[in-house]
Amino acid sequence: MAEKQDIEILITEDGYITYHIKGIKGKKCVEVAKTLADPLGEIENMQLTSEYYEQEKKVKEITKQNVSQQVRPA
Repeated sequence: MAEKQDIEILITEDGYITYHIKGIKGKKCVEVAKTLADPLGEIENMQLTSEYYEQEKKVKEITKQNVSQQVRPA
């Protein structure tokens, strides 16, 4: 089961936007932060949480193939 991912966004009265990204590990959280900030302006300050230093989970896709296929002549 996939882990829960949250983005908490706060817009202050003076127009500053602060967001806290939870559940996204490793460098992927920085990519998400930059994607969010891109249309809004520059990132002035970034504080990395302990999740940044955790390893991202690698997902492997396994495809099963039928090894013994029978071919019938037409």
